[in-house]
Amino acid sequence: MKWQLAETAKDLAAYIRSLDEDLAEPPPAGAVVTAPALSRAGKTAKAAAVTPAPAAEPATSPAPLMPSKKTASMDELAEQVKACRRCGLGSARLNAVFGVGSRKAKVVFVGEGPGFQEDHKGEPFVGRSGQLLDKILETVLGLKRSDVYIANIVKCHPMKNPSDPESHGNDRPPTPDEIAACRPYLDEQLRAIKPDCIVTLGSVPTKVLLNTDKGISLMRGRAYDYPVEIVPGRPVKLIPTYHPAALLRNPNLKRDTWEDMKMLKVFLETGKIS
Repeated sequence: MKWQLAETAKDLAAYIRSLDEDLAEPPPAGAVVTAPALSRAGKTAKAAAVTPAPAAEPATSPAPLMPSKKTASMDELAEQVKACRRCGLGSARLNAVFGVGSRKAKVVFVGEGPGFQEDHKGEPFVGRSGQLLDKILETVLGLKRSDVYIANIVKCHPMKNPSDPESHGNDRPPTPDEIAACRPYLDEQLRAIKPDCIVTLGSVPTKVLLNTDKGISLMRGRAYDYPVEIVPGRPVKLIPTYHPAALLRNPNLKRDTWEDMKMLKVFLETGKIS
């Protein structure tokens, strides 16, 4: 088992190097990493694409919001997000980034918010981080993107200069007010999908969904009970891990991420946390 993990980590390190060589565009200085989710069909799912995240993080995170009694369908939610103007992000964005993947996924990966590329393409994790996430999904979990569900805390691109959406390096963290305005959409997505596990990618989604002030390095390495009841009587586990962009900046984090994904794999296969 140990030699298999060592070989897997070695393969990931080689893949990170290949990304650095093959992709000309460097990741934003503050990009945050994100992870994918598994489908109930048990098939292979490819990871989501890159979501550049800002260097700074919100000082506070809103407490989890209890979902409404009536759950909207995913199509209805997508239309609501497309028309949403609850905060200023909805007026400046190019595209709403609702989510992607299986609507019957056993695992939902949650990132911070869309970046430049996601805003232009309307899909989460579509850059270098997304390619690495796909590799992690395939290598560790044996999944494809279509087997998991990938979403973000906020659905629109937070920009330093909203008047210039064509500018690279224009990302910033969502504010607490923006998170509070958008959080109900994620709550409803989770209620519609009914996953067994949520994987948070980076500090911001971890702080928001677990209502904690602790960063990702202190929270990763174990599973938590998600504090919002999605299905009455059925607890949902939450596993925090690093955003793929963090691995691109610091390959030394790859083994910790591997361990987190191995924990997820065991849970998906056995229903238990090792």
